[in-house]
Amino acid sequence: MTGWLLSIGAPAPAQSLIDGAKKEGQVVFYASMEAVSAQRITAAFEKKYPFIKVDATRIGSERMATRLVAEAQARKVRADVVQQSAFDFYGVFQKGLFESYFSPERAAFPAEYRDEKGFWMMPAATLNVIAYNKRMVPANEVPKSFFDLTEPKWKGQLMMDENESKWMAGMIQYYGEAKTMDLMRRLAQQEIQFRTGHTLLQTLVAAGERAVVVVAFANGVNRLKKESAPIEWISADPVIGLTFGMAVVKDAPHPNAARLFNDFLLSREGQEAIAADGYYVPRLDVLSPILKEAPPKTKVIPLPMTLAPRYNEYYQTYRKVMGLK
Repeated sequence: MTGWLLSIGAPAPAQSLIDGAKKEGQVVFYASMEAVSAQRITAAFEKKYPFIKVDATRIGSERMATRLVAEAQARKVRADVVQQSAFDFYGVFQKGLFESYFSPERAAFPAEYRDEKGFWMMPAATLNVIAYNKRMVPANEVPKSFFDLTEPKWKGQLMMDENESKWMAGMIQYYGEAKTMDLMRRLAQQEIQFRTGHTLLQTLVAAGERAVVVVAFANGVNRLKKESAPIEWISADPVIGLTFGMAVVKDAPHPNAARLFNDFLLSREGQEAIAADGYYVPRLDVLSPILKEAPPKTKVIPLPMTLAPRYNEYYQTYRKVMGLK
């Protein structure tokens, strides 16, 4: 097994690509991942290729989609490489704003994380887990599944984001609509406190506002743990991975640097840099450190990008079943 993993690496970038990137001297990266994560990844790239400056712009996925479309329509394309939430990414992809590029690194990824026509890759995901306050939830009462949270003892103890439609969509893909909607209806009876934003939810549970966040982000919980907050997470089956899409932009101002940067993010070195910030990475020869905190053989279920056209439908269904106006 070890020998196979070692043989998976892609060949070094072609010298012509490096020379071209060196002449361009810059790459513009639009990223929806957290700013600190983007900065660390770009710093690793600049260390490897000191002759290329990365201009990284942290921007929310929805705003990024609007900006990319506006820039393309005005023929003032600025971004070279984009990385954003897969659902928003898919909408931009459908408008023909990305370039097909078969990175030599793509062979190291499972088929469900790469586009057969070369337009996109899914290089990372945020793990959806259950988070709980360790001072409020005894070790022998820690919920093992999302279904456990429908038990009477959790009534009035739960928090949840006002929009978990993507997680719900992933659950439907895994369990089927009937079982998932039954879960949602039962959760809706638990007097859940709804707030907006997972960072806020995790912070409130760590502070003792309520005992449990039904759907939390594992990497966000880990940041609070590093600050000695009394919060922990557990990977309930299934662990839905909220995926990110990544692509080289059509008519990119720095096409060679764009491809080189894209290759780096998909390389073993780049994937290790992304994983070090608490994200799950799918590259076959990289072990995501965050999975060390989950049970052995935990399976991450990537949220399929193809569900994006039904996003509004999932959003409306979630709001309705959870009783949100």
